[in-house]
Amino acid sequence: MSIRRIVFLCLFGLYQLFVFLMTIFIESKRDDLSFLFEMFQKIAWFKYGALVGVVFLIIEFFLYRIDSKKIPKE
Repeated sequence: MSIRRIVFLCLFGLYQLFVFLMTIFIESKRDDLSFLFEMFQKIAWFKYGALVGVVFLIIEFFLYRIDSKKIPKE
């Protein structure tokens, strides 16, 4: 595996960890309605965060294709 791909997968893993911790944090505040309404007003940020995840997935697909072309076929 190339160093470029390892770095990318580390970034992707950190992104997934951040999303996981964010959902745990929001779930812990579910009884605080003022906090939840405040989060609802910032829902656009969550859309952009989800878009970042999709972009990471597309990049991974292209890196896989590039790496698979480098492997000699038998």
